[in-house]
Amino acid sequence: MKYLILIQSNAAVADMFAAMTDEQRSAAYELYWSIESDLEASGELVESKALDERGQRVVTRTGDVVTDAPLPETTEVVSGFYLVDVAGPERAHEIAARFPEAAVGGIRVARTLTAEDFQAAGFM
Repeated sequence: MKYLILIQSNAAVADMFAAMTDEQRSAAYELYWSIESDLEASGELVESKALDERGQRVVTRTGDVVTDAPLPETTEVVSGFYLVDVAGPERAHEIAARFPEAAVGGIRVARTLTAEDFQAAGFM
């Protein structure tokens, strides 16, 4: 099963990183490379990317910028993602819990839907 692990940046995440010493911040960033290496070695990593938070906007079909955050009611932005192919939700949650942002609720995990899911729901 494929799961998308979204790393979110919000005020709590910003405060957490701001409170870190340079050494702690460096160790936190090293953790990302360690997680990625582990996932590559296990064959569970499909893709991962960091995202440029500065350019994220909600845009309407007409091209109008609605807000400078992903959703009008929030100031969270997605700062990165890991797409993993794992045995089940427990493993996806285990991986997500390793990220520094998990300490302050800055991680979201969602199973990706397949054509079979849409067929089972009667949409195809």
